[in-house]
Amino acid sequence: MTTERPPKPLDHLARRLAEPLLRGVLKQVPEDFRVDEVLGFDPEGAGSHALFWVEKTGLTTPQMIGKLSRLAKVHERDIGFCGLKDKQAITRQWVSMPLGPDDPTWLEELPDGIRILSWARHPKKLRRGIHQGNHFTLTVRNVQGDDPAFAQRLAEIRTQGFANYFAEQRFGTDARNLDLLFKLGATPAAQSGKVSRSDRNWGISTLRAVIFNAVLSQRIAAGTVSVAQAGDLAQLAGSHSRFLITDEERAHAQQRLVEQDIWLTGPLWGTEETPARGQVQTDEARMAGDMLTRYGQESWQHHLTEWRVDQDRRPLMVPASNLMAVFQPDESGQMTLEISFTLKSGSYATALLRELVVLETD
Repeated sequence: MTTERPPKPLDHLARRLAEPLLRGVLKQVPEDFRVDEVLGFDPEGAGSHALFWVEKTGLTTPQMIGKLSRLAKVHERDIGFCGLKDKQAITRQWVSMPLGPDDPTWLEELPDGIRILSWARHPKKLRRGIHQGNHFTLTVRNVQGDDPAFAQRLAEIRTQGFANYFAEQRFGTDARNLDLLFKLGATPAAQSGKVSRSDRNWGISTLRAVIFNAVLSQRIAAGTVSVAQAGDLAQLAGSHSRFLITDEERAHAQQRLVEQDIWLTGPLWGTEETPARGQVQTDEARMAGDMLTRYGQESWQHHLTEWRVDQDRRPLMVPASNLMAVFQPDESGQMTLEISFTLKSGSYATALLRELVVLETD
C-alpha cells in the first residue's frame, strides 16, 4: 500500500511559466546544493571584530553558530551573520565575532562540518540581510523527461525574472510552521505577550509568506504580475526605494518593467492597510483577509498590533544573474542538470528551480 505525498506549501500556487516537463531529485548529497554568500564589501582589515569566511556542511546556520560560540567562548548573541543557509548543502557564508587584540587561537580545533577559509578584522558586527546576495550551484540528479523548449525557459527567466515566492524552507520541515499559525491564531489576544520570541518571529514571517504567496499566485493567474496597474507599488532595481504608479505613469512604468529598471511589489502584511491603492489594494486586502480568517483572524489582528508589525513590501518578480545550465550524465549514466545563478538576498533558489523542473523525493 502506498501513501500519497501530502501537498507542499507551493503545490497549489500558479507558475510563471508552463508546467515543467522534466523531473529530478535535488540534494541527494550535500555537494548537490552549493551556496556562496555574496557580501558586497570587503573586511576593512582593522577593528574590534573579525569577519570569518566559513564553509559548513550538513549543519544549519544556528547549529554552526552554536559550535563556534562554544569553541571561541563568545556568546551566541554577539556572533553576527547575514542569513540562514540550508543544512543539506555545502554553504559558504560570512560570520562576525568580537575579537580582542590577539588573533584567534581556536582555528585549528574546528569540529567536523566547519572550515574557516579566511578571516580579517572589521569594525563592527554583521547584521541580518546586509549581504548583497547568494550564488548557487545546484545539481539535479536522475533527470527524466524531455523539454525541447528548456532553453526558452532559461531565456524567459533571464529577460523577465522569476516568481519571487517564499519557498518551502520558509515553512519549516513538513510545513510545520503552518501548524504554528493555527496555534497562534487560537491563542487569545490577551496572551500575546506570553508567546515566546521564537514562536512570535516564526509566526510573523510565516503569516507574511502565505499572504504574499497568495497575492503573487493571483497576479500570475490573472496575467498581471508584470503588468503595471494604477495603484501598484513599484521598487527600483537594486534598492528599496518605492513609488506609487498612477494611471498617467502606467505606460512609462511598463517600459521600465520590461527593462528591469523597476519591479512590482506585493505585501508583507502588518498593521494598518496596504499602501497600494485602487483595485490592487482591494485585491491584496481581500486575499490577506482570507488567510487571516483561515488561521484565526481576531487573534492574529491583535497579535500584529501588539507585536508592532508594520506593513512592508517584497518584489513579485526578481532577476537571476549569470544563469547557466548544463545537462550531462553522471558516473552511473543517469542524466544530471547542473544549474548556477546569483540571486539578491531574500530570494529562494528553489523558487527559480520550480519553473524548470519538478523536484521529487529520492
